[in-house]
Formats: sequence, C-alpha cells, structure tokens
Amino acid sequence: MMRKSSAAERRLNPIVVLLLSCCWRSSLAQRAFKISSTACTISASATQCQVAASGDATLQVSFTGGAAKTLTLDMSSATTCSASSIACPQVFMVTSDHIENVVTLSKCSYYKAAAYDSHLLTYTFMNIGTQFPFTVQDDAGHGRAVVPPGAIRECFCHCTGTCSTGTNNRLYCVHASQR
Repeated sequence: MMRKSSAAERRLNPIVVLLLSCCWRSSLAQRAFKISSTACTISASATQCQVAASGDATLQVSFTGGAAKTLTLDMSSATTCSASSIACPQVFMVTSDHIENVVTLSKCSYYKAAAYDSHLLTYTFMNIGTQFPFTVQDDAGHGRAVVPPGAIRECFCHCTGTCSTGTNNRLYCVHASQR
C-alpha cells in the first residue's frame, strides 16, 4: 500500500536544487581560446614567434614562401613567443604552404619557462590551411603527428629524467582512428 506524501516531502530540498543548478550550468559551459591578434609569419626556418600578447591562448602561425621550413619553439625560454616574456600559448593554428613544414616544440614540459616534470602538458595543433599538411616534432626529431588541412591533433608532453635535457621531453599525439 502506498502512502500519500505530505506537501513538505514533495518540496525539493534547497541543497539538492542548488547542486542541480550548479551542475546544469557547468555542463553548458564552452571552452574558449583567445586567438593571437597577429600571425607569426615564417618565411625561413625560425626559433622564435614573438607575437603572443597577454591573454592569448592560441598562436597563429603562417608558413610562407613555398619551401620547407621549421619553426622550433623552446618552451623553456621566456622570450620564445613574446619579447615581453609572455608565455607561449598551448594551441597552435597553422597555415602550411609546403608538405615538409614542421612545428617543433623543444622542452615541451615547460610552461611559463618553468619545468612541469610532475604534470602532463597538452598542446593542440590545428591546420587551418587548405592544401598542405605540417608535421609536429619534439626534441628527438621524430614526426609525432602529421596535421593535414582541416585536421586537429592533440599532443601530451611527458618528461623523463632531467627536463632541461631536450631529448627527455617527448610528445605523445592522438591520431584519428582507422575504421
């Protein structure tokens, strides 16, 4: 036999309502990444891309000139992405103009010029070009990911040993699964 619930029992507990409203709102949140207002133009191989501004979460990189080039960013250096010591963003929007273009992250376990040897750092690479892929490398010099036009690759950096030794920093990249 079912008993009738009283009006007090049918009212929602205020704590439950608060928890549900918090959870509901957080599930609607979007991740937003501020894009650098200036693109870093790479017409020859380079080791700096000093266009990042305070608050930038995405660095625009544009390879130009139609020849193979490498952009090597030393993440342990405070001036790699900005002359005023602003940290390198961890998202890269790249336009490639040659099939052999490379973005190399050196000492990828560094953030804001400090070693994060007890953390995994993530990096996202997006090819916004229309014709040519580019390759993502770490200090080992191996291609860890190829990013074709219209694709995104996410990479995790892990350091074993002394992180100031470049080859101890390795990128592990997520690739599209084959079906």
